[in-house]
Amino acid sequence: MAQPTSKTQFKEFCLRKLGKPVIEINVDDDQVDDRIDEALSYYQDYHFDGVEKTYVKYEVVNSSITVSPVWTLDGDNPDFKVGDVIRQVSSALSGEEAGTATATVVAIDAANKKLFYKKPTTGTFSESGFVVSDTFTAKNAVDPNYPAASIVARTQGTFELEYIPVPENIIGAVNVFTPNSTTSIGSGIFNAKYHFVLQNLHNIVNSELLNFQMAMSHLQLMEELLVGKVPMRYNRHQDRIMLDMDWSTLSVGEYIVIEAYSVVDPNTFTDVWKDRFLQNYATAKIKYQWGSNLTKFNGMTLPGGVQFNGEQILSDAREEIQRLEEEMASSYSLPSVDMIG
Repeated sequence: MAQPTSKTQFKEFCLRKLGKPVIEINVDDDQVDDRIDEALSYYQDYHFDGVEKTYVKYEVVNSSITVSPVWTLDGDNPDFKVGDVIRQVSSALSGEEAGTATATVVAIDAANKKLFYKKPTTGTFSESGFVVSDTFTAKNAVDPNYPAASIVARTQGTFELEYIPVPENIIGAVNVFTPNSTTSIGSGIFNAKYHFVLQNLHNIVNSELLNFQMAMSHLQLMEELLVGKVPMRYNRHQDRIMLDMDWSTLSVGEYIVIEAYSVVDPNTFTDVWKDRFLQNYATAKIKYQWGSNLTKFNGMTLPGGVQFNGEQILSDAREEIQRLEEEMASSYSLPSVDMIG
């Protein structure tokens, strides 16, 4: 039969290796799925074909809240302005005290009724309550004497979060590239490579590349000593990369690029199910589950005098798993590198 190209086919492939349908495999379908997921997780953690190097880009954006017009008087659109100090309150009743969240509006998307702010001065806005400002004049339906707009959605931006959210498939982060301009990789006429080509264009074939390489290495060393690299912290269970930096130095629209490792999704790249190690390891895991199930019936005699021997199946599976994990460490795992995650 052809090699498996899906999880369903992979499951049947492993069960056939154990003897199905000639032998009844006493393992529930959910247990088989669990053992396959466990084997796949181990494969992605340690096998050099289980992950791939990738680059994650993140655009620097402002935070925003979306307001909904609950007013009935003085027009249909909120009269917020750039520079307004907005405040969140818990009720639209007149005389309501200022809430715990305040921020300065830096941009407005009138069509989508979004108010953008860089970072709250105090507190954090939530998707409940109302927002007010000193210049907002539209009256609300709860109390026509008190202007307020309800908050229906909130998006926290870069300056408020002070971390980079990453997809769940990222299992390790290696390096971070911030948009801060540098001597060696600056843009336009501030780029050292640009000046080298400009000065040597007429005789570039005979130019000494060794001097250029030494100069670039020297610039990089100066950069590391004077500017330094941005310290990075990452834990794969949080799905966020923490950068210990001054976030106010960034500008909206710039990009932060993270060099990382992501797992190879078998649902997208179905060739993963054909991997020999994964097939053997998942089969050994299912066999271990089979033996564990049968140990509950040790000593029980079936018709014809046949007895269960779950201990033997369990012992064989344990030895196979140990052998395969040793093989993984010696043959399929990459050498240890500095990787956060």
